[in-house]
Amino acid sequence: MRYLFLDEAGNFDFSASGTPFLMVCATHLQVERARSGELAALRYELNAAGHDIESFHASANTPFVRQSFMRKLAESGRKPEIFAAVLDKSSCQKSPPEPAEAYLNLFSLVLSLANLWTGECAVYADKVPLQRSRRTIMKAVRQALGQRTVHFHTSASSLELQIADYCTWAVWRKIARQDDRPLESLGSPTVHLMIVGQGRPPQLS
Repeated sequence: MRYLFLDEAGNFDFSASGTPFLMVCATHLQVERARSGELAALRYELNAAGHDIESFHASANTPFVRQSFMRKLAESGRKPEIFAAVLDKSSCQKSPPEPAEAYLNLFSLVLSLANLWTGECAVYADKVPLQRSRRTIMKAVRQALGQRTVHFHTSASSLELQIADYCTWAVWRKIARQDDRPLESLGSPTVHLMIVGQGRPPQLS
């Protein structure tokens, strides 16, 4: 069965001190026992070597752990397919009255983009980072999607959500820092990009 695993990058600060972009990514995966077993074994191997990893999280892991994870994922066979909806904050004349709206809009856009290529899939998403708006966003997402079920789980609960975290981080590095290396380390997966706003981050093939 095919799944979409969603994660976000960037922050919800629309002032000059905030991140230049806000992005929601959907990573298209099949749950594969061999890959899950290899990544689970990798965590135990890294822990035995002294790295003490509870789960894989790209921005929190050390460069050595990141490279180990990405190399193992690239060697595991089928490449993930990534869909990204990116808001260029410079195109916003003012901050949205409720940052949750920006997340909800990007969430809906990236699912629409993914559906063009994958058809409907079961959807899992990392828990919403805005704690005070979490329940409101989760309810709004579920209402907007009608009969489709969206599971909001912590990324630590799922190796596939951890893969999505790494894919999101790799796309973010390309867009925000023009750094191709993380995507190359993942085996150069296909990235479908939708940009909202006047700015034009680097295009991804």
